[in-house]
Amino acid sequence: MTRLRFSVVINTLNRAAHLRVALDAVKRLRYPDFEVIVVNGPSTDDTEEVVASYEGAVRSARLDEANLSMSRNIGIAMARGDVVCFLDDDARPEPDWLDALNAVYVRDEKIGAVGGFIRDNSGVQFQSRVLVCDRYGDSEAFDSFDEAGAIDDGPGGWRYFSQTGCNSSFRRTALLQVGGFDEEFAYFLDETDVNLRIRDAGWTVTFAPDAEVHHKYAPSHLRDQKRIPQRLYLQLRSKAYFAIRHASGHRPLAEIMKKLGAHATEIHGYNRWYFDHGEIDQAHYKRLTDDVNTGLVDGVRDAFAGPAKLMTPTVREAHGKGGFKRFATLNPKGGRLRICYVSQDYPPDPCGGIGVWTAGMAREMARRGHEVSVVTRSRSGEHTVDFEDGVWVHRVVPLWQPERTQPELGDLPAVIKDHAYTVHDEVIRIHLRRGLDIVSAPIWDLEGAACVAAQAIPTVTSLHTTFELSLPFKPDWTGNYKRTHVDKVINGERRLLAHAPFLMSNSQALLDDLEALNPASGLRERAVVIAHGLDDVGPAPSAAAPDRGLTVLFVGRLEPRKGADLLLRVAPRLLDRFEDVRLEFIGDDTVSVNGTPLREQFEAAHSDKAWFSRVVFHGFVEGPARDAAYRGCDVFVAPSRYESFGLVFLEAMRAGKPSVGAAVGGVREVIDQGESGLLPPAGDAEALYEALAALIQDPAKRARFGASARAAFEQRFSIAAVVDQAEAYYRTVSERAPAGGRAAR
Repeated sequence: MTRLRFSVVINTLNRAAHLRVALDAVKRLRYPDFEVIVVNGPSTDDTEEVVASYEGAVRSARLDEANLSMSRNIGIAMARGDVVCFLDDDARPEPDWLDALNAVYVRDEKIGAVGGFIRDNSGVQFQSRVLVCDRYGDSEAFDSFDEAGAIDDGPGGWRYFSQTGCNSSFRRTALLQVGGFDEEFAYFLDETDVNLRIRDAGWTVTFAPDAEVHHKYAPSHLRDQKRIPQRLYLQLRSKAYFAIRHASGHRPLAEIMKKLGAHATEIHGYNRWYFDHGEIDQAHYKRLTDDVNTGLVDGVRDAFAGPAKLMTPTVREAHGKGGFKRFATLNPKGGRLRICYVSQDYPPDPCGGIGVWTAGMAREMARRGHEVSVVTRSRSGEHTVDFEDGVWVHRVVPLWQPERTQPELGDLPAVIKDHAYTVHDEVIRIHLRRGLDIVSAPIWDLEGAACVAAQAIPTVTSLHTTFELSLPFKPDWTGNYKRTHVDKVINGERRLLAHAPFLMSNSQALLDDLEALNPASGLRERAVVIAHGLDDVGPAPSAAAPDRGLTVLFVGRLEPRKGADLLLRVAPRLLDRFEDVRLEFIGDDTVSVNGTPLREQFEAAHSDKAWFSRVVFHGFVEGPARDAAYRGCDVFVAPSRYESFGLVFLEAMRAGKPSVGAAVGGVREVIDQGESGLLPPAGDAEALYEALAALIQDPAKRARFGASARAAFEQRFSIAAVVDQAEAYYRTVSERAPAGGRAAR
């Protein structure tokens, strides 16, 4: 196929954070032959710093007036591509955006403009697909080009196809022929005017459905986060100017003025609704009312005042220097993998170990240039898609599907089955949109069970602690809940382990334990062991923290499997013996144990003790605050009765802290006994007490263990080292997969 050159123009004003994300998305486009041009308006935020961070990669210009058409004309003058695309600073293009546009342009040299489809801020629903406008500037929306049919009236006609500026593109020769944008349109209807003039000049305006962008509706000086207008003058002025310019000669002037009057009445009605419902105050309401009235009068006046203010030779001369500068996209050695991770937990929501691991893997894979999607559970109750840290994050709401039987999942609890089916359907939707080489889903809660059963895309089951391994340490998993939920999930785990073609275990110990429970499953032949890893946020600073005594930190759910009961059992002895020790707990402290959370049991028994104020329960703590807690502690403790790996130990090692754990599961592969920490026997409260006391009273040992922990983290558990192994494994899985299971796009 012929490959045209594209110029991607981003016009921006005071949206530095959004611009940074838009450029990050552009770095991940598949199309190899395009340049990026950023035209910054009179921004007063950090936009110039964002642009400067791309020095040498993008061409840029500055405009001292908030006029979108002027900004677009500068972009046209700077463009050297065959096609000029306009992308809003709060838009994120899908990876195949330019490929889809190119496929339409090369069909016919008379195609002068191509619009793409636009997802709204949910990332799921459409804001705009096919628009048909008239010479008043009014539009009618259609779901598809076929539905709209042959509605374009042809050059000089009343109706025409029109793109939305957020995702619009034009053949550069067509733009230059019609003189670019009319700078009387400082905002609103600017691209509608260009589409009409291009159509009237004999060019074809059409659409590329697969050329999708996601529009996030960022607030601006003209609208707030709820899309409530802050000012309306420019919109009403543009509306009046457009109607007089383009409807004259087709409708009587009196009819045009009547139409504009009806439009003003409609807008006044919207503004009154905002006021009556408390969305705006009296001053805001008056400002909008004045804007409507003044804008209409000025638009009519300016339409009769003289010719359109098109791109001038001065603009072309001032910004017409420089050649085409190909933008360097992210292209990892060996080519991009298209991978989808599945995890119910994902930042910024509170995360357990699987969520933390998933986020680290997804973000590192994306940093390397792979196309990464994540399917996670929506906490808002709405299905959404967002572009975060280079990752397409799909937050789904599980659908109730009691009659569904395919893919076949066996007798699973409805909540597990519904989530697995919902995950499967979203994964397939992603595959049809972007194409996927690999799906990675955890064994916990059988999130990927339907993906494995369907066999449509190679699915790697990541092995973590299972229900069956957790059962001995869950005293509340009894009675009806055990029979109707736990036992069914355990049966599902066994079935998954028997049939999943690709397994990735976080430790050798976990693989051994699962094989002992499933001796005839042949897990070793299908499994690879790859440890977890974390981003490096650096060790704790060497400067002394404010003196508040010696801090022992626990991170995890306050439940028996995590050994929280053991720590709380020895806490009184430690706090009595060491008067400068402070004990802090981070994690869910609402888990019921024998009917009452451990925290409540402890507080009821010891709230009258002199040392009680030195025990602090923080609950969930995430992000920088959690990192700060690790960096501020002196000893980390997590005496779990079972851990398949123990990601919290990596968080402590990253901060250069010594750990006290237990000689169980994968912890023994993370902590070097006597080198970076101490591993007393699991479930042994007396041994736990002695291990903590040994570190508390020996600062030299704490320092030595901490340094060793930090070195081990750097050498074995950095996210880069771990993803090196996972990336190679994913390529192997992708190459071994049957042709029907490889990326379709």
